[in-house]
Amino acid sequence: MARQAGELGTDLGTAQTSLPDGGGSPGSSQDSARIHTLKPTAPLPVSLRFAAQTFEETQVDYDPLLRALWCRMRLKRSPSFTPQLLQDLHAVHNLINEANAAAPEPAAQPIRFYVGGSVYPGTFNAGGDLPLFLDAIRHRDRTLLREYAYSCVEAMYNNACGFKAPVISLVCLEGDALGGGLECALSFDVIIAEKGVKLGLPEIMFGSFPGMGAFNFLARRIGPRLAERMMLSGRIYRAEEGYEMGLVDILVDKGTAIEAARTFMKENQRKHAARYAISSINKKMFPMSLSDLKDITDLWIEHTLSLDAIDLRRMEYLANAQNARRQSEAS
Repeated sequence: MARQAGELGTDLGTAQTSLPDGGGSPGSSQDSARIHTLKPTAPLPVSLRFAAQTFEETQVDYDPLLRALWCRMRLKRSPSFTPQLLQDLHAVHNLINEANAAAPEPAAQPIRFYVGGSVYPGTFNAGGDLPLFLDAIRHRDRTLLREYAYSCVEAMYNNACGFKAPVISLVCLEGDALGGGLECALSFDVIIAEKGVKLGLPEIMFGSFPGMGAFNFLARRIGPRLAERMMLSGRIYRAEEGYEMGLVDILVDKGTAIEAARTFMKENQRKHAARYAISSINKKMFPMSLSDLKDITDLWIEHTLSLDAIDLRRMEYLANAQNARRQSEAS
């Protein structure tokens, strides 16, 4: 399905090209000779790079004035990290790397801010693909779980590490972020949450734990002891509580997260280098490598495959509840 153009920045679906001016009609020998002698041109503008791609479960927009790329999840089946969504995110991240790498110097890089979000009503993301988990556990498919989990941590590592460039990542929570959804939000540099949004890691309800970066990202924000307490409790917090705890950076009224993100980027254009440097200091104080995240994920895989029948029934109940909520919101 073709990607829809968004409304946050440049319309990425309206690119036009034309032949150089000169004599001859299209298709003439004179035209052909001229086309074959053209020298390589400069890299495509960022908007055209993304316009050439098709994203099934993300809506991508580029704002050239703010030098910001917006990537909002547009989920079809369920508000969770489906394999298709992960594929889209990796494609977007690769294009960010390519666009910035093509700049002659860091100051000229076209993407300085990366903004995550979701267009799904009431939910940012509810976490892992529970039907996929259940199928993999019942078939003892360790390979499927590993491929899925590694794909998740690789995407979050990109958010956390700035895509190999001085990129500041922001996330807009206009709806609930639970389980892997909160893990994902925690991987961003700046979390903007609307009042009333729910945040939590409920995996302990079915005998599991969030194993794709939650502890590492939480420890950076609230310390390891509070991170452990939060993971073991399974408690659901409101965004207001998250702000007081240090989970949320910017707390805003309902319906204003997008504008708050724009305001943040406008105010930090001149301070971008200093802001990025301070963020880098924090990350050096609490280092995290992709290999470490994958090692933790391997522990999660082994634990997940050991869940008993009672835990699996609880997981299935939660999966059915998520599906019922999706159908209710769709109607």
